[in-house]
Amino acid sequence: MSQDRIASVEVDLHTVTTESGRAIPYDVLLLALGARAVAALPGAVTFRGPEDERALVAVLAEARAGHPRIAFAIPSGTTWPLPLYELALLTRWHLSESLVQGAAVTLVTPESSPLGLFGHLASEEIGELLAIRGVDVRLDSSPVAFEDGALHLLRGGVVEADAVVALPRLEGIPIPGISANAQGFVETDRYGGVLGVDDVYAVGDMTAFPLKRGGIATQQADAAASAIAVRAGAPIAQEPFRPVIRGLLLTGGAAHYLRADPAGHESASTSSLSGGHRRRSWGATSRPISPNGWASRRHRSTSRTSPACTSTSSSSTTRAC
Repeated sequence: MSQDRIASVEVDLHTVTTESGRAIPYDVLLLALGARAVAALPGAVTFRGPEDERALVAVLAEARAGHPRIAFAIPSGTTWPLPLYELALLTRWHLSESLVQGAAVTLVTPESSPLGLFGHLASEEIGELLAIRGVDVRLDSSPVAFEDGALHLLRGGVVEADAVVALPRLEGIPIPGISANAQGFVETDRYGGVLGVDDVYAVGDMTAFPLKRGGIATQQADAAASAIAVRAGAPIAQEPFRPVIRGLLLTGGAAHYLRADPAGHESASTSSLSGGHRRRSWGATSRPISPNGWASRRHRSTSRTSPACTSTSSSSTTRAC
């Protein structure tokens, strides 16, 4: 085990060079280096995870002090929008619990339907939930910048707000010796093998697979591990990467467990209630995403885990709940 940073890969020599100058030979190399989260919306508070909780708490304090219009903006190119849906729902719940007058929470997204990556049945129900909770949703709207109390949209129009919270944009981290696309992400085959390079695998946010999510990274790692094991002579079946999307949406009330299989296989969902569980025709499981101290009373009284569990992607700081 070595604690160091990778500087380059000499694929012809089968050697990794670290920032400290060490040359480490390899037979097979597995890369899982993540991506860089950068601010995507000028003027907005960027929410990447726990490191941005203070900024989010400040937005809430301003709302309680008389600036109660908050917009949550999903930048174009974001492939994992669920954290901002959760923040919007929990913010609306928090402002209602705090009896804030004139509170207005708006979710601005380029999606054509709410959380459409989980399928139309889940999307319809999430849309109904947002409407019931009083979260205004602006679909097919790409935010450009926030200034002077106005969130400007790509195709014209504005959303008036006192504050805007946005998700970051992910960028690939260049690695000399490993080719990448224009966005800096590495192209792989269905077993994680880096295209055009022998004996090198890549998994997680650093790959060109569009959905950046910790659960997806673990599935990619399983595929790569099976391929490497077979190469080593292990008597197992080589399993390709078959993505299954899972998420858990905290709302301040019932938590929604979501699941989608892009291959089109049957999926299921559970919406947990205080008195039990309710089954639906869509959904699955993941870990909670919520700002510090926002868990509902039911979660605070029954959960043994910290309410400060936040994540925007597998490249962000994530605390298991």
